[in-house]
Amino acid sequence: MPTGVPGPTAAPGPSLQQALRTEHRAVPGLVQALGLLTTTQAGLVELTERALQDSPVLERADGAPCPGCGRHTAGGPCRRCRHLAHGRELHEDTDAGTDQFRTLEAQARLEVRPGHGAELTVVLGHLTERGLLDAPVREIARLHGLEPGRVAEALRAVRAAGPPGLGAPDVTTLLAEQAAALVAAGSAPAWTADVVASCLPEVADDDPAGAARRLGITPAQAAQAFEVVRRRLRPAVRWDEAEPPARVPADVFVYRAADGGLDVEVPASAWFGLAIAPVPAAVAASAEARAWLRGHEDRARRLLAQIDARASVLERVARAAVGFQRGFLEAGADRHRPLTRTALAHELGMHPSTVSRAVKDKWMRVPEGRVEPLALLFGTSVAARAALARLLREAGGHRTDALLSGELGHRGFPVARRTVAKYRASLR
Repeated sequence: MPTGVPGPTAAPGPSLQQALRTEHRAVPGLVQALGLLTTTQAGLVELTERALQDSPVLERADGAPCPGCGRHTAGGPCRRCRHLAHGRELHEDTDAGTDQFRTLEAQARLEVRPGHGAELTVVLGHLTERGLLDAPVREIARLHGLEPGRVAEALRAVRAAGPPGLGAPDVTTLLAEQAAALVAAGSAPAWTADVVASCLPEVADDDPAGAARRLGITPAQAAQAFEVVRRRLRPAVRWDEAEPPARVPADVFVYRAADGGLDVEVPASAWFGLAIAPVPAAVAASAEARAWLRGHEDRARRLLAQIDARASVLERVARAAVGFQRGFLEAGADRHRPLTRTALAHELGMHPSTVSRAVKDKWMRVPEGRVEPLALLFGTSVAARAALARLLREAGGHRTDALLSGELGHRGFPVARRTVAKYRASLR
């Protein structure tokens, strides 16, 4: 049994294994010929839109994409997204600046973990007009008789759904987060956030030399950051400049099943509402017209088959990986189990390159609504790195690699001192 895959109790029986080995010879070759396995969901959307424009026989059912996941529906959010958003309508068409908090609430309900709707409403009620949180999380929890951890989760969802600085405890933190967002976008020098965090008195006194001495940068660099602070930062959330959080289209959707387990869905042709249009009787009566349409029909049917084949292979890979990493998805990095693409390919009877192409650049939406890389389910050191990060936080970084190696071994992660040094460097 390969390392990192389920033990004998989870292995398919002999007949199933034989079927999988047969598929190893047939399906990957088909998908390689189709060339869609490496296509992302965004690329698939573009492909279907282009095909709808070019093909006279391909049509889309009446309706519109769900604003939460993109699934074609008769109108409004799909059933799964309504459940994820606790039954609240997604106000996708709210004009910017007219009711930002209503839009924020709809987006935050897609982000927050299930069962935290009451805490989310409370947190939204504690946001000031500037977008600051008017009390600490523990105080909010005490005032409303809630668990601090649940309030913190609701605040995380609000901050993830809103513009930089939203939900900050004070103006300095709000400005620092606005600066960090500009730095991350390449719109400000890398030291701007440090200037905001440590040198606001120098900014007020127009003293770039003092800020330079404090931060170990040049006065010219400090002056650059001063200019960004004065022109780009505001002591309130910038709703006017904030774009909605970038939501990468998910290729794989992981849902909480009725029995408490995890279910997996991958968009196929029906997801996009695609179908072959019926041929009108008048057209069918003409042999010349039928011959002309036959070529378009063949191409349209091949496209639908390619989309469905991609979905079938990707779903098998994702379903196996999600099932194996259920503990990780439910409890976090500490429960991540070592899993390689090669081991999973062997278990599924696929070629390793097929699994690699299926996983590459794909994204999954987890039950809480977050969109994460599908590759997050793979790896052999995720739990060990998480344990090391926790140890470093507990010790304030003041432990040798040898001591950390020993402590990790006591916690069930036998990691060599040299490997600890490598992990430590990457964490920094």
